[in-house]
Amino acid sequence: MNIRSTERLLTIFIIVAVVVLLVVVGYPIHKESLPSDVRFGVDKSYNTLPFYVAELDTTRNYFALEKIEAELVEVVGDPIEGIMNGEYDVAVVPWYWLIISPSMNGDTLKAFSSLEIKSGRSLDAFIVPPDSRITRLRDLSGKRLGYLAREEYFVNLIMTKMTEDINLKNVNYVPLQLDEIAGAFDEDKVDVLFLLDPYRAYMLYLGNTALAEGLASTYIIPNIAYGAVVMRKNFVDSENKLAAIRVKNAVEAALSYLARNPEIAKRYVLKINGYPEEGDLTMNMRTPEFERLAEIGVKGIENFQTDLVRRGIGTCGIKPTEFLFQKTDFAR
Repeated sequence: MNIRSTERLLTIFIIVAVVVLLVVVGYPIHKESLPSDVRFGVDKSYNTLPFYVAELDTTRNYFALEKIEAELVEVVGDPIEGIMNGEYDVAVVPWYWLIISPSMNGDTLKAFSSLEIKSGRSLDAFIVPPDSRITRLRDLSGKRLGYLAREEYFVNLIMTKMTEDINLKNVNYVPLQLDEIAGAFDEDKVDVLFLLDPYRAYMLYLGNTALAEGLASTYIIPNIAYGAVVMRKNFVDSENKLAAIRVKNAVEAALSYLARNPEIAKRYVLKINGYPEEGDLTMNMRTPEFERLAEIGVKGIENFQTDLVRRGIGTCGIKPTEFLFQKTDFAR
């Protein structure tokens, strides 16, 4: 091979090497510049409020800042089933269900944020109409108790203990959808409602009466792990690590904002429910504790888990920390 041919070959090798180097170095940079398409399961409760804030608060643009193209998908039925069926990538599930069954089809759900109901800031109540003859908890015997279908586990935990304590009999349980709540009394569907905020406050705003409040803290445990903000472990580990990191950053930023500004949380939850933003309503509303990953109360999860086991529900075979992602899971 003559010198000219050798030089030509070397030139080709150098060009190929430069192209390969550009691809190796440039592709990750290019990928970082592209937005991540992520689907978020949402309802109209406090649980998914951080997703609405991250998407709709134009003064902060948490999703936009993190290059997330967010699609807000209405949760219909069980949010765990929704994630399993691929309807959305991120959702909020009751800690109750996550503690009982964190695994699905060989994958695992883990939490990276949380909402907690503190005993000093009870969000729940039994509500009765203004002309009700129900004046004490013992009067619930033989009555129709309505509640949001998605909160059935809450009602079961409360009523199991309450029934033992005050010997209630023949309570009729009536699961309702959100659009049935406001007219439940006028349409004679129920005699009493169990509701959490913002629906507790809204029904009081309409002129109804609180029979008893803070039932969850009294009949379950004082501080209750309420909503777990979850993703699938495989989504974070392998399928779309960059999107998972961006989601965590954006949602945690929204959580911090809501934790510092509870009045903003009230305003947003009223807006997405179509409720009037009036002083009498907002003053009576209470908000849950919004917790980022580093702030999640592991002891509270353990206490809830222990209470469930005492009731014959679930197992203590899983450590509370195993329900949570670790900070290292989101390292680039």
